Order: sequence, then C-alpha cells, then structure tokens
Amino acid sequence: MSLFLCLAVPSLGACGFHPLYAQNQANETTSDVLSRIKIDLIENRVGQLTRSVLLENLTPKGAPVNAEYELVVDLNETTNDLGFTKANEATISDYILSGNYKLIRISDTKIIRSGTLRARTSFNLVQSDFASLEAEATAREDAARNLARQISNQVVIGVNNAE
Repeated sequence: MSLFLCLAVPSLGACGFHPLYAQNQANETTSDVLSRIKIDLIENRVGQLTRSVLLENLTPKGAPVNAEYELVVDLNETTNDLGFTKANEATISDYILSGNYKLIRISDTKIIRSGTLRARTSFNLVQSDFASLEAEATAREDAARNLARQISNQVVIGVNNAE
C-alpha cells in the first residue's frame, strides 16, 4: 500500500493536480490569488444570490483593493412545466438556471477561463398560489447556490492553470 502511495503522489503533479492551499513560486496559496478577483454585478434577484455565494466562496475577506482578475457572469432562467393532470394543469415544474462566465486577467484582458454551466431544480405546483410561489423561490435560491459553486470550482481551476 505504501509503495502505491509513493508511486501515485508524484504522478499527481504530472496530471495538473495543484493542492488548493499549496504555495506557488511567489509563496502564495490559491486562496491568496482568489482574493484578488473582482466579481461583477449580476442582474436581478437570482443574480444577486449567485453573486453573494461567489463572494463567499472566492473572496470571503471582502472585495479586493487591487484586483488582478475580473469574473463576469451572465444568467438565463427557464421554467418548464411537467407532470400534467387530466385537466391539463401542471403539477411539477423544472427551474433551469444557466450561467455564462468569463474569468478575465485585467492586466492584458486575456480570458483565462470561460464556459457555460447550468443548475436544475424541480418544484411542486399546488392549489395554493402562495405555496407554489414559495416553492419556486426556494428552487431559484437552490439553483443559484448550486451554479455559484460550479462557477467557483471552474474559477479555481482557471486561476491554478493561469500561473
């Protein structure tokens, strides 16, 4: 078993593995580099929720004074009704939140990483309009959190590969 570990650990560096809290050549950890990302404002309530989670994940100590990177996120919301009754009334709805993101190095405006991610949640549609609206609001919050975590992971990969 220990022979396997001795052989496996050095090979992790060859595949691009970079520990999150390891120091680079400039004696900085990935979290130090992440703290220099400016996260742009995102439109509407779902955008605010998404940005809030991104701030918690990437820059928990607050907005950077000297930002080196800029994260731009554009969101798109879709709702699809599913599970119809005999009276053709929907009983379940899918909420899909898609996000296009770009991590840009400010010094040369080079796009370090970009892509499209999506989060999907479902919620029940019931007789009570209030309960259905609350279920949809909860689905939006869950999707925003999920999407923000996915974007955070991609940003960490982008920052590690940019060094």
